[in-house]
Amino acid sequence: MAGGFARFRCGDCVLDRLVPFSGKGRGFCPSCGGRRMAERAAHLVDHVLPDVPVRQWVLSLPHRLRYQLAWDHDLCRAVVAVYMRAVLGWLRRWAQRVGVADGRGGAVVVSQRFGGALNLNVHLHALVVDGVFARDATGAIVFRPAVPLTTLDVAEVLATVEPRTAALLARRGVDEGGGREVNLRRRRRRCWRG
Repeated sequence: MAGGFARFRCGDCVLDRLVPFSGKGRGFCPSCGGRRMAERAAHLVDHVLPDVPVRQWVLSLPHRLRYQLAWDHDLCRAVVAVYMRAVLGWLRRWAQRVGVADGRGGAVVVSQRFGGALNLNVHLHALVVDGVFARDATGAIVFRPAVPLTTLDVAEVLATVEPRTAALLARRGVDEGGGREVNLRRRRRRCWRG
């Protein structure tokens, strides 16, 4: 408890629980989480991402799909693949329009599972190289930065992601209206016990 704790109280029976912040036990440890986040960011900057402009793309999902992806990890990975193919495909098409043949991009995607209030909120953060790599006339690989995004560009990517995600759900037998969706209703208890 000396390292900090969270206090939880049941509103019905006024039962208190003190949960220590510890990476070795239960609960969330802000210190460990912050350290891991800083280590991952440093690794990405130092060893993964090239020294070129990078843009963050965030895909928010409908509530019904957030719950589905929280329980079905294979489906979540498939949605990430649809999302990245759409973003990187948009970059390749932009490159072709400006005369860059066979341009290739790159991205790192993190699936974030919670919102700021620790509520279930699956959404995707992608760090995408903001341009493409392609060979020049001498055969050397050079980076071609993308133009600044417009609202129309983002709408174009979203117009690709939406139907492809719907098609993926249909192929997997997941009814968008709730057919195979996870039933999150549980019996409520008056209070919880440790």
